[in-house]
Amino acid sequence: MRLDALPHGSVSLDPRTLPGPVWIVSPHPDDEALGCAALIVALTDLGREVHALLVTDGGFSHPNSPSFPRARLAQTRLSEWRAGLAALGVPETRTHALGLPDGALDRVDPADLGREVNRIFAAAPPATLLLPWRRDPHPDHRAAWGPVWGAAPPTARRLEYAVWLPERGDADAWPTPQEARVWSLAVAAARSRKAQAIAAHATQLGGISDDPHGFTLASEMVERALTGPELYFEAFVQAVPAAQEASA
Repeated sequence: MRLDALPHGSVSLDPRTLPGPVWIVSPHPDDEALGCAALIVALTDLGREVHALLVTDGGFSHPNSPSFPRARLAQTRLSEWRAGLAALGVPETRTHALGLPDGALDRVDPADLGREVNRIFAAAPPATLLLPWRRDPHPDHRAAWGPVWGAAPPTARRLEYAVWLPERGDADAWPTPQEARVWSLAVAAARSRKAQAIAAHATQLGGISDDPHGFTLASEMVERALTGPELYFEAFVQAVPAAQEASA
């Protein structure tokens, strides 16, 4: 589905309406650079307190690379993630990483994951939470959604951002008009800093050449991320997922 063919349009998002502390949750390093970097720039420029939480270790993108075995790749991707966030105005002191297994988040007990996220949030409970859209077409994104959503305070405003949805999402993956309001944010004002944040993820942009089956971000996806707009979905029902209620 093309962005200009959204089933129910979008409304321009005003970053000034988002209270802090703001937490940006990324299942993988680079999710926030692709999906919500322009908003992060706007928030940090406004002086909002912005924290970032990385859920997985990012170590599964090049499983057959001799030069980047998993431990080295995970450490490199953590450094890339922090460098990208620094370009957006988020200091390393406000970054937090759980180091869970990339590509296997659905094997982690959701209750355990929720408790870990809740522990991290406790230092500065989010007033605004940004997390990938609940049906974003990556299994780790979908596995992270419920535990992360449920770990935030009930009063937190929750915006779900799109990462893979424009490229890989079928019609059923997109929100319905009854499900969520669609917000959009133009990228132009933050394009150069968003480009820096994406460029920080060199391992995902062809920087590892000894794994022919390793992952590389498609140039079309990068260009779409830099052209925008960024999309955010705000559910009309801000309820804690039933599975999360049961595990609380």
